[in-house]
Amino acid sequence: MAKKTPKGKLVIAGPGAGKTHNMVDSIINALPYLSPCRYLAVITYTNSATNNIRKRLSKRITLPENLFIGTMHSFLNRFVVIPLASHGDEPVANDKLFLQCSIDNVFKKVKQVKNIRIDDAKKAAQLKARIKEQLNVKGYITFDQTLSIAKQCLSKSSIARIVGNRLQYLFVDEFQDSGNDIYNIIESIRKNGKTKIYCVGDPEQYIQSFDSSIKAFKNIPILKVAEGSGFEIELNHNNYRSSERIVSFLNNFNGRIFAGEKFEQKAISRKMEQPIENGPNIFFIPLDTAVKPIISDFYKICDSLFITIANRCIIAKRNEVINRIAAALDNHYMNPKRSANVSPIKAIEDTLLSTLQLSQTKFCEHYETDLNGLRKIALKIFKAIHIGKITNENTFGLFVRDELKLTMKEGLPVKVENLKFDFTNSMQSDTVTLANIHTMKGLESEAVLAIAKTEEELLLWLETDHEERDKMRGNEKTDYPRLGYVAFSRAEKLLCIACLEKVSPSTLAIIENLDVQKYKN
Repeated sequence: MAKKTPKGKLVIAGPGAGKTHNMVDSIINALPYLSPCRYLAVITYTNSATNNIRKRLSKRITLPENLFIGTMHSFLNRFVVIPLASHGDEPVANDKLFLQCSIDNVFKKVKQVKNIRIDDAKKAAQLKARIKEQLNVKGYITFDQTLSIAKQCLSKSSIARIVGNRLQYLFVDEFQDSGNDIYNIIESIRKNGKTKIYCVGDPEQYIQSFDSSIKAFKNIPILKVAEGSGFEIELNHNNYRSSERIVSFLNNFNGRIFAGEKFEQKAISRKMEQPIENGPNIFFIPLDTAVKPIISDFYKICDSLFITIANRCIIAKRNEVINRIAAALDNHYMNPKRSANVSPIKAIEDTLLSTLQLSQTKFCEHYETDLNGLRKIALKIFKAIHIGKITNENTFGLFVRDELKLTMKEGLPVKVENLKFDFTNSMQSDTVTLANIHTMKGLESEAVLAIAKTEEELLLWLETDHEERDKMRGNEKTDYPRLGYVAFSRAEKLLCIACLEKVSPSTLAIIENLDVQKYKN
């Protein structure tokens, strides 16, 4: 009888469910069974999430050497691209140089340097393919190629078996953000039958609609997995973040059926497994004349509830709305960039080596130094970026040539914005947080003001019918209903909603039916 492929485990958990806490517990429970010659890998989608999991684990245990915690790209590079890419169909040199940019960025740079003009899409694609092949032969791998190379390698059963043999456990955080390529990679590993897989996510927080292979929301991997037979499904109904009133409001947008069970959340105290207080009303702040009066009303409500400015957050979808809010705040705000507390040194090292067209080993040999010497150079670049001496590709090149006395090769782009990291996010008692919805995903605040630009946008945020919520409306508006859900679910105690257009009576009726109170000054 053929051996049955073991099932993975998928946990459906909404905002504030303690997903990270539960994952850390599951990792700790698995470690005693981890073979010393195999790995437990934990995959996240942001560097901040990686650091958060590592920090929480470090407080409770000594991290073993065969525990890997990193982003999807770092995982694929470590376990597939670096050791196995040369065994794929496309030739890739043994010494890998990772570019912190896409193949499109390289293509644009090559056209600029060589003064090439191409209007024909087919010829442009052919040139791009040649550039990619030449890069691979030299060992260069662009950011987007990590995924394509890993997918191509793992499509081979022999390579999938090698990776599966190395991985005893695979934990995937924020699984709803996995596209089809990532899903296929995970499935290749699962079907090998050697790796126990644990995934956690929330379909309602899928706001990454950049996978062109996904034509309908119902086909996102997390929903396909939930409806298939390869994973055991577990529902986590807890919400330790928000008040009972906010959780009840959020449940208007939940209600999907998983494994025959309806998913809804229940507000639970952080300290005790019991329901928490109902909390203040959810308010809709109608448009007065501009952004400033909306913010003023939000502040009045916060003051009445003794919520400090540092615990207030204003979020929106569109950058033009963020800019208007920033102007109304006299540019006095804090932006919780997701790169906070992340060391940029490795990214700077990779970028530097790619522009010099040298591997680590060859760099050390050529400049008669060691890895500490390379790190010191990366620190100098980091400081130059931090003080504004390096601001773009040109000033990066000048600094490397004139200050560091290193020889750069032309033809490869430098995306300096990818090397800028924010280290100014310490809590300030007089500063409100301002960010777009994508940046605030995974974060929380005691009081939240979510501002829609238009009535149309607001109505999409407030849509409760799942067929309407799941419609693909084109790239610009596809995720708006779930963007609203993510925005609303950041609030712990107070949620306020506003719109920069005067809304119709019918929209006000929808707002009232959701038990949201119109604020009266």
